[in-house]
Amino acid sequence: MARLVPRFGSPLHVVSAARLRGNASAFLRVPKGAAIGAEVFYSYKTNPIPGALRVLHGRGVGAEVISPFELWLARRLGVPAGRIIVNGPAKTESFLAEAVGAGVGLININHAEEIEAVVRVARRLSKRPAVGLRVVASGGWGGHFGVPIAGGDALRAFARALASPELRVTALHSHFGVPLATRRILEGFLDELLALADAVSAELGFEIPALDLGGSLPLRSDGGSLTIRDYVGAVVQRVERHYARARRPRPRILLEPGRALSGDAQLLLASVVAVKETPERDFLILDTGTNLAEPLRHERHALTPVSAARRARQRVYTVVGPTCSPTDVLYPECRLPALQAGDVVAIHDAGAYFVPSASSFSFPKPAVVMVDAGRPRLLRSAESFLDLVALDGPRRSRRRP
Repeated sequence: MARLVPRFGSPLHVVSAARLRGNASAFLRVPKGAAIGAEVFYSYKTNPIPGALRVLHGRGVGAEVISPFELWLARRLGVPAGRIIVNGPAKTESFLAEAVGAGVGLININHAEEIEAVVRVARRLSKRPAVGLRVVASGGWGGHFGVPIAGGDALRAFARALASPELRVTALHSHFGVPLATRRILEGFLDELLALADAVSAELGFEIPALDLGGSLPLRSDGGSLTIRDYVGAVVQRVERHYARARRPRPRILLEPGRALSGDAQLLLASVVAVKETPERDFLILDTGTNLAEPLRHERHALTPVSAARRARQRVYTVVGPTCSPTDVLYPECRLPALQAGDVVAIHDAGAYFVPSASSFSFPKPAVVMVDAGRPRLLRSAESFLDLVALDGPRRSRRRP
């Protein structure tokens, strides 16, 4: 791995094509005893690197998008419109018009007030889009996301959507948000959604065609107890048993994984710039900081040496980045072999939110390389100094693609 740095530079994102394909296959696998499995739509906001997205789409994974840029990117990558799900709390009518006009497979309405916006767009375009309703389960993300199930708000919103002839209601959607770290948490989440589907059937006389269960499966390294196969098996079996007992047709199961699909398929390599020794502590100063690794502010990610792994003597470091900010601390306390300037370390599980949350604060963003069958391939070039100022100064206005 360290040999990639002289060729492509440091810092450097390294994507594993094999891990991406393996994770995609695990999500798409039909669980034992099930009739069919789940349909999978990758959360573009998690890691919008076109070269990595192509690998996932090549395995049969669709796209879940929340912005005009992400919708544009999915179409540019050749994702069929019917394999795109549109989510998000801030859908402008122009964005909705793009989605409805393209004929995307599903638009999940975030709040009851958004129903009328979708209706207006549908009327203007003489289209009848497929829509779902995002709901909030107990203990999950609420606030500006979704319509609460508790108190009957979600049921009333379904009635309102079903009363709009301009819409085809095809899904119940919920993204738990809080990590579905155990089977008990997952089953509680599913039970609440299935109870709502039962109420829609009994009180509104409507069978919801699809359950869109969002994402929220954490990595095993981040405290999750479920593998991808455990998760998919639990979801599919629970839904199939429920509908079999009720003697009602089993709905489609849609999943929108992000972190669980790409998180452990990427490393962020960094080089040691200096080691500063003080009476209180030793500082390991890297060329990578929170400008490129913002998730480290609130997540745990392993840090391992790449080029100094055989050094036996251990030291405790405070690992910091290169920016002139006292908050640029990656690891307050980390035990590593004795390191020196020029050594390379790897931040693990960097395939979720590292790239999209990165900034060019004082330093250009790094290259992205994919390793496939042992061969590295450049997916994204490192930013140059000129790239950082390319949009400055007078220039002719350009239309958004």
